[in-house]
Amino acid sequence: MTVIEIDIVFDFICAWCYIGKRSLDRAIALYRKTYPGGRNDTITIKWYPFYLNPNRHGHSVPKSVLFNERLKDKSPEQRAALVKRLDKIAQSVGVCINYGGMIGSDTRDAHRLVYLSRKDPTISSEVHGELVEKLLEAYHEREMDISRPEVLKEAAVAAGIEAAVVEKWLAEDVGNVVDEEARKYREIEGIRGVPRFLFQGKYEWDGEDLQEFMEIMGKVKADE
Repeated sequence: MTVIEIDIVFDFICAWCYIGKRSLDRAIALYRKTYPGGRNDTITIKWYPFYLNPNRHGHSVPKSVLFNERLKDKSPEQRAALVKRLDKIAQSVGVCINYGGMIGSDTRDAHRLVYLSRKDPTISSEVHGELVEKLLEAYHEREMDISRPEVLKEAAVAAGIEAAVVEKWLAEDVGNVVDEEARKYREIEGIRGVPRFLFQGKYEWDGEDLQEFMEIMGKVKADE
């Protein structure tokens, strides 16, 4: 049996992180079906924080405000082409990116929940990943403001975490620890964009291609 460890650096506001997660999920399902012994391998995924293009307004604003700020140097035609490409790739992995709703001043609290789910020995890797899934879905598809505590609680409970545990986590002050992790990836490791996938601590990938994921997992299995 092979143990495959995957570390993912991401931010919730990044649509490519949502797309990358879904593509990886599909690659893992295909790997388990096609690689000899793949269904018996253990695949552990851990999610790590990154702060991508923080909201400088200091409060929740419509997503369109930040979208227009980031793409202010692009023509309407260029913006339309970017959105069309994103939507096409998203749909290919079963994701629907919606552009309405609000975006909070940061994603720190959402990352706090994910950090605590990663550190809690009673939370499985699957539930840890499902929490990430529910929060990405809430932001990108359901157009919800994931800086709001009630939205975070709803997503965490939907992921399979008890409401009392979620409430305890929301009150737990680990923000500085999460900030330090995010700083490490940006300032020490020099990451400028996400997602970044690291397999077995040595094979790195920053795209969303299913076949590339399959090939890397095949390399890990051959190494083991």
